[in-house]
Amino acid sequence: MNKNNLKPFILLSILPLIYLANTLETALFMGLVYVVLALIIYAGGLLINKFSEGRMRSYAYILLTASIVTIIMTVLGTYFSLNQLMGIYLALTIFTIPQLRLETVEEKSIVDHGFMILVGFVALILIGFLREFLGTGSISLLAFGLDTVQVFDAKFGIAILKDNSGGFILAGFIFAIINAIPFVKEDKADVI
Repeated sequence: MNKNNLKPFILLSILPLIYLANTLETALFMGLVYVVLALIIYAGGLLINKFSEGRMRSYAYILLTASIVTIIMTVLGTYFSLNQLMGIYLALTIFTIPQLRLETVEEKSIVDHGFMILVGFVALILIGFLREFLGTGSISLLAFGLDTVQVFDAKFGIAILKDNSGGFILAGFIFAIINAIPFVKEDKADVI
């Protein structure tokens, strides 16, 4: 698999979370949950690839993903109130990944996979930060004991970024920039 094929994978894996990442605090929390889930599912996928083959591999992989998401959602529902905010979107995020991971888990090293998770995490935090900062003119991290920092008046904020569609607009810009960065050099023979 070509490393340039990682770009759509990164976008698809965080797409439902972009919908909800309207503040930096929410984006940090969802990003951490995303990283933990993606790493657990990757490790489980490696075990499944080692001990199964054929159609059973994809069934086992989907079953593993469903059980891990259910366990994590139960734990989040017990200890955190942000579970209601995330709701079905966390499950949607993780279920966009399995078929892509089935194709790529055998061909990638742990470094490539970790890089994909890191880029998704950073993009999610950047989208949450920009939506809150440019949409409201302030940044708040109340869960971390910090007060709200007002940079400019909210009436000067970009109103569309407060809506859920604002996350997709910012994601489009961020992934256009990522798409402009070549991960591998093109061969001279490939260029027309």
